Amino acid sequence: MKRPDSAGRVNRVTAFVIAVALPVLLAGCFGKTSAEDVTCPSGGAVPGLAVAPQFGPRPGRTPNDVTAAARILAVKTTCSQEKTGIHVDVDVAFSAVRGSSQLRDAQFTYFVAVVDSASNILNEKRFVLPVHFAGAESFRALDDKITVHLPVQRVSQGSNYGVVAGFQLTQDQIRFNNAQQQQPAQ
Repeated sequence: MKRPDSAGRVNRVTAFVIAVALPVLLAGCFGKTSAEDVTCPSGGAVPGLAVAPQFGPRPGRTPNDVTAAARILAVKTTCSQEKTGIHVDVDVAFSAVRGSSQLRDAQFTYFVAVVDSASNILNEKRFVLPVHFAGAESFRALDDKITVHLPVQRVSQGSNYGVVAGFQLTQDQIRFNNAQQQQPAQ
C-alpha cells in the first residue's frame, strides 16, 4: 500500500526535473547556449610586411633614399555576435615618418585578411592609408578602423581564426626590408 503523499512527491520531482532539464535540452535545438561565449580572432601584423618604405625618384634603395615610411604597430580585435556569425571590429594602429620637410603627403596601401588556423587566407581586403604631414612635424600616429564579418556556425569558434594586416609592398621594398633586418644592431 502506498502512502498518499508519495504520488504528490513523484509529481513534484517529475515537475522539477522537467523544469530544470527542458531548457537545457531545448537550447541544443536553437543554437547558442548561455554557456557559449563569443571568442574573437587574434590580431597581428604579418612579419616582413609590417613596414612600408617609400623611395624618392632616384634609383637608389638605401636608407638615405627613403622619403617616407609607415609601420603597423598593432592590430586589435573586438567582437560581438551577429545572427550569422561574428562581427569583428579591427583597429590597425600605424606610425608614419617622413625624411624631408618638403614632403607633405604620403600614401600607403595595406591589407587586412582573415586567416584560419593553418594560415590560409579566407578573405582579404585592401585599404589606402593617406598621411598628411603638417608644418615641421616628421612623425604621425594614425589608426584605421574596419569591420570584418566571420561567418561561423558557433560563435565560440572565433579564436580558431586570425586577423592579420600588412602593407602591399613591391619587390624593391621587400628587398630593402630584408636588408635592414639583416644588418647588425649598432
